Order: sequence, then structure tokens, then C-alpha cells
Amino acid sequence: MQRAIVLCAGLFLTAPNHSPGQDVEKISPGLRREFKLAGFYQQVVLLEGFPIVASGKVSPYALREAAWIVQSMLGKRPDLLRQLGKSKARLAVMGVSEVTLDVPEHSDLRPPERWNRSRGLGATWHRPAVSCAEENMLCCPGDPYPTENILVHELAHAVHLMAINVLDKTFDRRLKAAYRGSLAEGRWKGTYAAGHYHEYWAEAVQCWFNTNRENDRIHNHVNTREELKKYDPEAARFCEEVFGDNDWVYVRPDDASRVGKGHLRGLDRSKLPKFEWRE
Repeated sequence: MQRAIVLCAGLFLTAPNHSPGQDVEKISPGLRREFKLAGFYQQVVLLEGFPIVASGKVSPYALREAAWIVQSMLGKRPDLLRQLGKSKARLAVMGVSEVTLDVPEHSDLRPPERWNRSRGLGATWHRPAVSCAEENMLCCPGDPYPTENILVHELAHAVHLMAINVLDKTFDRRLKAAYRGSLAEGRWKGTYAAGHYHEYWAEAVQCWFNTNRENDRIHNHVNTREELKKYDPEAARFCEEVFGDNDWVYVRPDDASRVGKGHLRGLDRSKLPKFEWRE
């Protein structure tokens, strides 16, 4: 997914604000060898064998927030989380001052001026890094995507391609059929979800967790779980199949219900860096 150019331990049903699995640590030599992690990465949170990594420039709070989101989404599916690790996928959190081509797994993408306008990409077997950005994790000033969480979208791609497809050989075929059927019935016309069945899935997942944009040039009115159930019941059924009976929905870290709580305790929001596009 490349939005700017219009191109993505204990687990809990409703994740708590803190978990022992959110400890930020230095990357061990063994983990670096196992996942062939470049020296660029200096920090890690390890969830069921799935590493969330970043350079030394990134706030540990951003890694903890990313870990909280991953735990929350996959709270009913630790098997999917473990499979991501077995597939050697990893989640890279870009710093506010970093760009896509700074991520080692994405450094060969061309043209750079195109890909560096992305603040998150999905993982593939060739490039096994899901990426997201510090400013979107912590809602820093200047976040270009303040009305959505990009990690939810990009993790949906990784879960699809590097976990579900390994564990359920029927899923991809069934998803593609649902996508074609939905478009044939006139849904998602003119939206990002209509472009490819991979995006149909990832956009549906964003809606499932209440964190999508609405009513702009690539989105319609659907951006919540309840709206998805009414508009495209089949897409909603796929989300329920994958994520289980999971009531969690995304709430921004600057929401009053979350500020200063759990893994965000001690974060001084007045000192968050401002995001600006690199020239």
C-alpha cells in the first residue's frame, strides 16, 4: 500500500494497555542471524517469535504501540502470529525522519521518489518486512494519515500472504471469489478497495477495526465494523473468520482514554517530533 500516491506471551480479546510482551530490547545476535536483520535495526519487541524492529532513532513508545496493535488484532489468533514469525516476517517501524528506502528490506525499490512517499508497506516473501511509521503510531504533529492507522492495513496484508495462506490453502481462492462477487454487485465502486482483492481485504480489515478513512476520492462512507457488516456482509464474515470473536477496535494514543496509560505512561506528547516530508 502506498497511500500518498494512491497505491498498505499473553494475548487478549480486548488488549490491555500494557503487556509483558511489549518490552523493548536490544536485538540479540541469535535473532539477528535467524531473521537476517541488518545492522540498521537496533531495537526489538518480540511477540510469539514475530519481531517488531526499528533503528535507534525511533521512540520505544512507538514500538510498544505497534506491539499493542499487533497483539490486539491477533488476540484470538496466536497461531497466525506464530506463523508470521515462522515465515520470517518482521515489522519495521520507520522513524519520523526516516523514509521507506531506509528500511533495508525496501531499499531497492525504484523509483525512490515514489516509494519514499509511502509511510507503510505490506510484507511479501521477497521483501518480508511490514512497515509503519512512528508519527502514525504516536499521532505526532504532521502525521499525513491522522484519520487512519496504517499498520492495521499493512499487517492485514502480511497476515493474508505470510500466515493465512500457509495455514489455510482455501482462503486466497475464497477471498478472490468474494471480491469479484462484491464488485459484480456494484460495491466499492471508485474506491481503493476495488483495485485488487488484496486491497479489498486490507481495507475491510481497517473498517473491521474502526480505523479507515471515509468519503474522499478513494473511499466511500464505510469505515467502521458495523458499516462493513451492513454494506458488505461477506467481507465482514472473512474478518470474523480470521480475527475471531474480537471486540477490540483501534483508539488513537492521543485520545483522552489512553493518554498516559499503560505502555504510554511517561510519554510527553508535548515533545513529540513533527513529521515533514523529506525533500
